[in-house]
Amino acid sequence: MSRMHAVFASPYDVRAALDRLESDGFTRSDIEIRSSAPLDHDVFPDSHSVHSRMPWMATMGAVLGGTAFFLMVKLTSQAYPLPTGGMPIVALPPAAVITFEGIAIGAILCTVGTVLFECGLPGLRSRTGPLDHHLADDHVLVSVKCDEQASTEWAAGALETARE
Repeated sequence: MSRMHAVFASPYDVRAALDRLESDGFTRSDIEIRSSAPLDHDVFPDSHSVHSRMPWMATMGAVLGGTAFFLMVKLTSQAYPLPTGGMPIVALPPAAVITFEGIAIGAILCTVGTVLFECGLPGLRSRTGPLDHHLADDHVLVSVKCDEQASTEWAAGALETARE
């Protein structure tokens, strides 16, 4: 399996190439689209949605942060009990404020971590291609995983093509 690349000047050319690839039987997992600017929804058909772990990771971070901060308040209060004259050792209003702060910081940290991971910013995944320098010129790069005998008619509107 090799990758075939094409650089397009406009999103309309990309849409035509994606239609051609879809009619040739390529799946969405075989196609990679890169752009330095956000693409309109007409480039991605409704049946192909971009999936992100962001909502689940933010929720998980909020639950973990809230639980950790509540346990910190509870265990600290029980480890160093102060006589409060008949009041509970762990009072709920102050514990609720600290728990809310834990929820917020957990959601924020998990969201930032997920953004960094999904964008590949720390360099965890090396995803550079041979034509990525075209992205600086506001072009759109389409890369397709295909066999050696694949048709290149989908790249008819491309500025330049390359084979890896």
